[in-house]
Amino acid sequence: MKGSTVKGRSGGRTGRWRRAPGDTSGAIDTRHRWPRTVPAAALRGVELIHLGGGESLPCPDAESLPLDPSAGRLGLGTARLSLPPARVHVLSGATIHPGSRVVTAADGRVIAESVMSSIVGHAPLDDVEMRAAPLDVEGCWAVFRSPLRSLYHTLVDDLPRAGLLIHPALARIGSMRLVHDGPLAQVEAGLLAHLGSPRVRLEEVAPGRPIRPERVVIPNFVTRFGAGAVPSWYRRWSDGVVLPRVPDAPRRIHLLASTAPPSDTAGDLAEVLARHDVEALPLDELDPMQLLGVLRDAELVIGSAGQGLAGCLFSRRTHVVELLDRQTLDPAIYYLAASKGLPYDYVPSGPVADGSGTDVDWLDRLLTRLR
Repeated sequence: MKGSTVKGRSGGRTGRWRRAPGDTSGAIDTRHRWPRTVPAAALRGVELIHLGGGESLPCPDAESLPLDPSAGRLGLGTARLSLPPARVHVLSGATIHPGSRVVTAADGRVIAESVMSSIVGHAPLDDVEMRAAPLDVEGCWAVFRSPLRSLYHTLVDDLPRAGLLIHPALARIGSMRLVHDGPLAQVEAGLLAHLGSPRVRLEEVAPGRPIRPERVVIPNFVTRFGAGAVPSWYRRWSDGVVLPRVPDAPRRIHLLASTAPPSDTAGDLAEVLARHDVEALPLDELDPMQLLGVLRDAELVIGSAGQGLAGCLFSRRTHVVELLDRQTLDPAIYYLAASKGLPYDYVPSGPVADGSGTDVDWLDRLLTRLR
């Protein structure tokens, strides 16, 4: 695959996929009043390409988890989880908003398949970009990133959608450009290099200027909002990606973020982990691709959902232990582990008045059982 940078109508320099020094896709501060949405099928001239039916995953432990009530409202928590079917829409007259990561129809409505319905009205949009006049460009274009911006959403939402674009059924569409606003984060560049096709070229654009291509390809999300479960083809791909080897990397790991807030139980937690031969792994000491390499071979990984646990998507045999910041559970990491066939446990917050810190006694009992 190749990459380029948009400069005016005809594009700019071309080359191999580039690695960015860091993720510059921080959330936009200004919140835009969301336009109405419209299903792609309701638009004139749209082409629908079916790539495969959705999968149903067994999740026998889901019903016994102390799920947050919001999970039930999303239809989660049952003994099976159904994933959406893989589909792609191809349409003309649509506009890509790179900074907001949405696609709009000619009348300004957001095309529903370009964004998960559960975040409509909640994810930040760039108000200026949504109102700006689009730049007309030639060819067929698709959007890489979604409005939600984190390592979790890159691994669980964005990369699987990009994977649909290299399906053989799309060969008749011809070449296309995959848009990303601003430089690629290191993990994006590193993994996209393994998810390549000569038909798809990366196109870096500056956020803030909408683009109106001749045709827009919209791959749908193949994951469920609130659930980190991924389809089987993506699991097989993640297992085959060549990752960096980190010499002398620990096998029993506690992911430790330098930005984590202070905890009332930090000292007791460190003592319990040391007693069970679990080593702290500061996340800022490894680049993201190295972290995935360490997680692939780990036998035990302990951490919080927002501190790298999504990287267990590339693990092959890891026992995942999620440290909660409350008594109830957001099931995203549970479903991620279930779809990969990884054992999963959780540890609630400590039984203190404000709920801060980890229940270290619970963790101690769990690690004793896992010995």
